[in-house]
Amino acid sequence: MKTATIIDLIVDSDVHTQSMNHIIKQQHISQRMRRRLRNEGIITVNDEPATWNTLVHGGDHLVMKLTPEQEFSLSPMDLDIVYEDEHILVINKAAGVLMHPTSTVRDHTLANGVLYYYQETHQHYDFHPVHRLDKDTSGIVIIAKTSVVQHAFDKKHTHFHKSYDAIVEGKLPPVPITINWPIGRKPGSIIERYCTNEGKPAHTDITIISNNTGMSSNSEQHFTHVQCLLHTGRTHQIRVHVSQLGYPLAGDDLYGGHLDYIQRQALHAARVSFHHPMTNEWLELCADMPADMKDLLQ
Repeated sequence: MKTATIIDLIVDSDVHTQSMNHIIKQQHISQRMRRRLRNEGIITVNDEPATWNTLVHGGDHLVMKLTPEQEFSLSPMDLDIVYEDEHILVINKAAGVLMHPTSTVRDHTLANGVLYYYQETHQHYDFHPVHRLDKDTSGIVIIAKTSVVQHAFDKKHTHFHKSYDAIVEGKLPPVPITINWPIGRKPGSIIERYCTNEGKPAHTDITIISNNTGMSSNSEQHFTHVQCLLHTGRTHQIRVHVSQLGYPLAGDDLYGGHLDYIQRQALHAARVSFHHPMTNEWLELCADMPADMKDLLQ
C-alpha cells in the first residue's frame, strides 16, 4: 500500500530530549492528524523504527508516513508548473480539467495527474489543494504536498491576493467597478448561485483592460477584457457578479453567456500573491492567458 510522507525533518541541534508528541505539536499538525499519526503512522528516527513513545534528541532525523485516506489512480498529464518547492506545487490548470475525481469521473483529473508527476519524480506526497477552480476555469491552483502544509495555510489564515482575467460580453464603460453583492445558492439548484440579500458577503473589484469586437459568420459581438480582484471566495463569484451586472462571461451559458465564440467561460486565474506559510517568503505568481481567450481579443 502506498504511503505518503507527512513529516520529514532534522530536529534542531540545540533541542533537548523531547517526547514525540511535543515535537509534532510544533509542526502545525492538526489534532486530527496527530491522532492518525499516533494510531496509524509509520515512524522512523535516524532510519530506525520508532513509536510514539520514542524520545527525540537534537540532530535526530524524524520521518512519519501515513497511508492515504483515499487513493486515486495515476494519469499521465502535461502539467504546466508555475512554482514548486518541498512544500507546495503551483499548477496553471488547463480548462476542462476537474480538480479531483468524482463519483462518475475517476481518471484524468488534476489529482490523478499530480500524483502521477509525484511518482515520476520520486516524491512521496499527496494531493491537498489549498483552493479550487471550476472545471472550465483555467489558471493558478496551489497544492500543498502534505496535510501539514495545508493545515499551516489554514492555521495562519493565509491571505491570498487573487486576480483573474475575464472576458465579458458587451462593452463596459472604462471606469473601475466595485461590486458588493451577497451570493447564495439558487433555490432548486445544487450548482447555480445568484445575488441575494440572504447570501454571504461577496466583494469583487473590476478594472477594464480593453474593449474588443469579435466576429462570427452571422453577427458582430463586443467583448470587454477585465481584470477581477477577489476580496472574498464565494462559489462562482465572478461569474455571478458580472452576470448580475448585465455583462456575462463569454461562453458562460449557465449565467447568460453564449457559446458562439468560446466553448467555456472566459475566466482565467492569472495572478496570486501570498506569504508562504512555511518559509514566510512573499510569492507573486503569474500564468499567461490561454489561447482560446486570447483569440477573442484579436
